[in-house]
Amino acid sequence: GGVEAMAAAVEGVNLMPPAADKKRKEEEQEEKGEDAGEDEEEGATTTATASTSPTTTATATTTAEFNDAERRKWNPALEDASVPLVGEFKYPLELPLGPVLCSSRKTRTQCPGVNKQLMRAGTGMLHPTEASTCFIHYDMWQLNDSQQEVFSTRQDQEPVQVIVGKDVARDVKKRCHAGLSECLRTMVEGERALFSIPPALCYGDEGNFSFPAVGPACWMLADVELIGIKGSVDEPEMERADMLYEERIERVKEHRERGNVAFRAGDVSGGAREYEMTLSFLTDDMMMQLFGKYQDEANSEKLPAHLNLAACYLKLNRFNDAIDQACRALGVEPKNPKAFYRRGRAKQALGQDDAARKDLLKALEYSPGGEDPAIKKALRELDAEEVRKARARKGLFNGLFGDGDDDDSAEASA
Repeated sequence: GGVEAMAAAVEGVNLMPPAADKKRKEEEQEEKGEDAGEDEEEGATTTATASTSPTTTATATTTAEFNDAERRKWNPALEDASVPLVGEFKYPLELPLGPVLCSSRKTRTQCPGVNKQLMRAGTGMLHPTEASTCFIHYDMWQLNDSQQEVFSTRQDQEPVQVIVGKDVARDVKKRCHAGLSECLRTMVEGERALFSIPPALCYGDEGNFSFPAVGPACWMLADVELIGIKGSVDEPEMERADMLYEERIERVKEHRERGNVAFRAGDVSGGAREYEMTLSFLTDDMMMQLFGKYQDEANSEKLPAHLNLAACYLKLNRFNDAIDQACRALGVEPKNPKAFYRRGRAKQALGQDDAARKDLLKALEYSPGGEDPAIKKALRELDAEEVRKARARKGLFNGLFGDGDDDDSAEASA
């Protein structure tokens, strides 16, 4: 099929989107010219530099050129060892989030056209196999001029199920799952990686008109995190959408307890994955259908899962994720002291002292009896930090505007 044809077509060449590949070749040509210049005699280099006025140089170095130079670093060629350990950019330089930090070079996978950079190593030992049900988070963008986002499960904090190798050609919303399947075959539990995926494994040469709107022959950039693996060809996992309420709640309790065991044993990453699996069965589409005792039972599971996940992220120094989970816990119980405390601690770690103080005071207010040693300790730490900053400001002010005569007197007496 299309994958085999692509394998024959791309054997031995740089597997990148056509536009990006063309641009890369131009950049490599420029780099060759720069390298050759470094071999010239020092006198020739000095003469060339002297003939260029500072004004001309400053004018030539525009913001756009700077951005292009930075993006070249973010989009390395395959196996390129000369670039920093970063992946392709997700957003323009002018916007937050910037580049995706990676811990490996871009490499080919066994699937033709699918390239990979590791963002976070996993702790699992096994790879998904045919018919495995994978629970994942992923963000996906179009690798074209629009850089438009196609999907993001992280916005709703609801992992999705992807069944490796399942034919999804007729389901428009899941057509990208073919590409995700090939990505997942290379991963282990807990791993997070950045992939470029060819059109044949997503929306093809024709693209897609709407929901999502994807241009023709469009490559994709996918940030994929593998949370859990279940099922196989011999023992397939039931799809979440086909489960009864009782079956989902049973899975929820099972994963939450596993998370508790892992957390107490010091396996914080493993605990976090189990709590994420817990929440993957408490999706909004199910929660909106519940009422009465069923809604109460589901919320009694959802609240501790968010709180425990926030605690894990605090220990893993994933402070923005901790804030997000604490906010979701407050959506279930608006006066929960643990949620305010953990959100306050995360903000404190990010240097957001005023916002952290507000949350910690709320946590103290909603604590039983208005007393909690951990919260009071955190508030004392904020007080001490404020004193330290005040002294630093005073020292800076004195240094800038202090009386110079005092310094002369000190030197004379010395």
